[in-house]
Amino acid sequence: MENNTPLVSIVCDTYNHAPYVRDALDGFLAQQTNFPIEIIVHDDASTDGTAEIIRAYEREHPELFHCVFRTENIYSRDPKILEHYVFPLARGKYIAICEGDDYWTNPLKLQTQIDYLEAHPECTLCVCAAEMVTPDKDAICWVSLYETDCDIPMDELIRGGGGVVATASIVTRTHLAQNRAPFCDMADVDDAVLQLWFGANGTTHYFAEAMCAYRYDVPGSWTKTFFASNREARIRHHEGMIRALKAFDEQFEGKWHDAVDFCVTHQQEFEVLRLKNDVKSLRKPPYRAHYKQLPLKRRIRMTLESWKNRKD
Repeated sequence: MENNTPLVSIVCDTYNHAPYVRDALDGFLAQQTNFPIEIIVHDDASTDGTAEIIRAYEREHPELFHCVFRTENIYSRDPKILEHYVFPLARGKYIAICEGDDYWTNPLKLQTQIDYLEAHPECTLCVCAAEMVTPDKDAICWVSLYETDCDIPMDELIRGGGGVVATASIVTRTHLAQNRAPFCDMADVDDAVLQLWFGANGTTHYFAEAMCAYRYDVPGSWTKTFFASNREARIRHHEGMIRALKAFDEQFEGKWHDAVDFCVTHQQEFEVLRLKNDVKSLRKPPYRAHYKQLPLKRRIRMTLESWKNRKD
């Protein structure tokens, strides 16, 4: 490998992350590695000064930073920023993901994960524990699966529905990121489907040490925007995930069908029926047991709204 060719491409997408993005960029620069890296930052037409902060880092480290500054917001018409616009720019053998409001906390994160990937060619997804923090970096909890380093079974990765590992912990092989299966485009999110694609092509290794931080409840984040969106938009999201999961199941010939069926039935279809207040369906198998776990007051409200909709 030539000295000017990175082994790892760090990819980072930003939008109105001015209060947070320095933590992400400083975490990249703090990495202690025996291999070359590149840092690709895609700013989606931020309006709060995020781009100016990134430009300052780019001026100071032109040999590392390769940045894209949009003048028009792309997410509004295509939410697959990483997949469609950032991954194709990567030149490294590996891609490490970190969104602009998250950050890495251990300067040996990349070295640790890349050493493992280089020694284990069968591994296609390498992740680690993470600390969940508030926007102001106050600790909330740990995103931690196991007490020791181990491989994550694919069934568990699927059943986690994208929430098993922090996105900022992900390191994968670039050829997989740049050559994704069609099911990856069927959902309006990146992390959930990408974890399935990366993990299904080999093994997933987990480091129990928390080497990154996930900021929770950041203004403008996907999670916050999703739960503030209208019912129809949330239904469309779950319907997209159903299509993606079923296509994933077909792609891999039902190898993990039971886990996929659990996600489709108890996570995605259940949420669609709940959002539609379809109490009649929720009271029947296979949704009934899950429905009974909802708080009584919520079930009463759903029943009343369902009855009202029928009258109207």
